Amino acid sequence: MNRMQKLILACLLIVVVAGTVIWVTKPVHDAITVTKTSQINAVFGSPGKKVFEPVLPDREIKLPQDFRFHPEFQHEWWQFVAQLEDEAGQTYWLRVRFFRYASDDRVATGWQDPQIYIANVVLNSHLGMFTDQRIARGGIGQAGGLSRPFRVWIDDWSWRSLSSEPLPGNLKLATEQFAVNLQLMAAGHYALIGENGYHKKHDLLPRASYAIEAPFVKTVGTLVLANGKVLTAKGRAWLSKEWGSELVGASYVGEDNFILWLSDDEALLVSRYRYKDNMPYTSAAILDRQGNVKNIPTDDITIRAVSYTEFDSGRRVPLSWRLRVPSHDIDVVIKARKRDNWVNFVVPQWQGAIMANGSHQAQGFMQLSGY
Repeated sequence: MNRMQKLILACLLIVVVAGTVIWVTKPVHDAITVTKTSQINAVFGSPGKKVFEPVLPDREIKLPQDFRFHPEFQHEWWQFVAQLEDEAGQTYWLRVRFFRYASDDRVATGWQDPQIYIANVVLNSHLGMFTDQRIARGGIGQAGGLSRPFRVWIDDWSWRSLSSEPLPGNLKLATEQFAVNLQLMAAGHYALIGENGYHKKHDLLPRASYAIEAPFVKTVGTLVLANGKVLTAKGRAWLSKEWGSELVGASYVGEDNFILWLSDDEALLVSRYRYKDNMPYTSAAILDRQGNVKNIPTDDITIRAVSYTEFDSGRRVPLSWRLRVPSHDIDVVIKARKRDNWVNFVVPQWQGAIMANGSHQAQGFMQLSGY
């Protein structure tokens, strides 16, 4: 190799090394920004040319029958949030979600089945936070959903009943850190939020779903700890069901969800959807034991982050909020009971128990994603 060739090779090496250094040291903020706006869309994108049932405001939702399986829509989920207490008076917060997502609109069986199931669980208590997640394909027996009798499952995790509705029912799952076996009993009626179950997620964007809520449920059963200790636990629970065909939009970033038991007879649901190129959209409703719903106009809801908590990963998450609903004399500050409740599920998020103080003294649960 002559002197000129060595010089050219040296120049090429310098260019390659410099380019690599620039790429590797690209500001973390840019990387996080891309993640916030694209991470959820990368997993659950728009249905595009796939053909699923549209979410329209004139569809009749039937209670409690529509807690069933809806394979004609692209996605749906069933959620259980419970505040449990053991014999010693210790409190445990349990959140379980079963999620179904169709990767395309084919009707197929076996390994060709396009239905993907995801289930995850969070348990918060004085012992710490424990989480687990499972993912499986439908069509091969490992995961699925049935309407009659109601059942949704992944492996040995199941939520089932003996009828076409989820109540009375049984929730059973086991992880390496804990196990639960709970009986669920209705303590109030189902409720349809939004326009008879048509739940808008923005005024200007075509984003909506169907939603059913059951905030008043009694539960009793057993909680098994990692050391094998079996505890009898009982308490109250909130069941939710949502389904549709447009899980996220092109500019969707994340959402902030709050559930609060305002009293023994009233509960409050607040959802705030955030977008890259549009203003956030907030919806809220007050539900009672009889299934009555008071939908709150968007312009009558003020919710803002009061303070942020920064985690080691660099994420800044709002764990303190101010919520005001003047028409219902609600003015509270919402705070997380514990700080370190970030969970790295398919969609990373913060999940944990909250308390509200001010015009009302309330307890509930908060889920924050996209931060």
